[in-house]
Amino acid sequence: MIYVIGIGIQGRDSLLPEALGIIEKAGLLVGGKRHLSEFPGSGAIKVQLGGLEEAAREMEKYLGRKDRRPVAVLATGDPLIFGIGSFIIRRFGKRRVRVIPNVSAIQEAFSRIKEDMNGVKLLSVHGREADYALLSKEAMSNEKLALFTDMVNTPARICRELIGRGLEGFRAFVCESLGANERMTEGTLESISKRRSFAPLNVLVLIKDPRPAARETGFGIPDSLFSHAGGMITKEEFRVVSLSKLGLSEGSVVWDIGACSGSVAREAALLTGGKVFAIERDRKRISDIRENKGRFGCANLRVIEGEAPGALKGLPAPDAVFVGGGGKGIRAILSYAANRLKPGGRVVVNAVTIETASAAFEFFGKKGWEKGLIQMSISKARPAGGLNMLAACNPVFIISGKKP
Repeated sequence: MIYVIGIGIQGRDSLLPEALGIIEKAGLLVGGKRHLSEFPGSGAIKVQLGGLEEAAREMEKYLGRKDRRPVAVLATGDPLIFGIGSFIIRRFGKRRVRVIPNVSAIQEAFSRIKEDMNGVKLLSVHGREADYALLSKEAMSNEKLALFTDMVNTPARICRELIGRGLEGFRAFVCESLGANERMTEGTLESISKRRSFAPLNVLVLIKDPRPAARETGFGIPDSLFSHAGGMITKEEFRVVSLSKLGLSEGSVVWDIGACSGSVAREAALLTGGKVFAIERDRKRISDIRENKGRFGCANLRVIEGEAPGALKGLPAPDAVFVGGGGKGIRAILSYAANRLKPGGRVVVNAVTIETASAAFEFFGKKGWEKGLIQMSISKARPAGGLNMLAACNPVFIISGKKP
């Protein structure tokens, strides 16, 4: 049997008699230098953790012996929270492994800052390549985030990366060297980003400041939650189909040209965690976009006032472009967007006129792009003299093109 035993910040003193008894009877002890040093009198063979595969091979070699005794793998806190426990279970199978958890570093951190853990999202950038686009999305989507960091992905760097993606409105806590020499630092993303160094072992906790923002986060947010005037909004049903055809992914750069109320840009910002630009020339609609940005907390959404294609100059090359109409200028807009679009990127046009739909579809055809055109018509129920009837919305053409 393989026992994966979590050790708390008090070291040996954090273990209950059952765990101590298992370690005493073990024939092989596997763990980090700090953990193994807690048991100097053990007669077991000791394997100091370096690479996981190397440790696994030593365990397999030992388990092949006839005179084997239990194997004890010593881990930090809860071995199943970004710990070695998952690796051991995958390698040796659930029937051969038993996990004895301890208080995790995340729990210790929250006890120090005196915040509850309800709803916290746990992530780790410790010893792995950090996906900051995903991290940005998780920070926008969750009220509380707790991260294991390392010497490369430090709390300061993480905060700088989030600021660079437009995030704000967080309380940040860094809990360093939990235990005898622990230190707690509280601040904003900006103040933490300016700190030069932190102890190697630390936990970063991010908690959103409370705000009266709308909390709808799903696909197709109801139109009633957006600030808009005169029906100038890409209605939720058309929005869902258009977003699906944009082929968005984590960290996508998105242009929303002719953004109106910014409803497409807002949902793209949440879905991707990337950089989203809402371009609009009408000042009243610009006001609506900014209101919706604040209402939904879209820190990674940037509002550009101006007319396309001129207003697009200087923006980073997009992975996806949404055009909410375009009118007579549709060809110029598509020409500029096509030149800047990354290979494999997509352009989706919503058009209410036959001429705009025809121009967009013809443009993609001449480019030799993979193209498509659908026409959507929807009707919604409305009261009529104590009964209900269907009221039709204007049909919309959705034209899509994919750059080779």
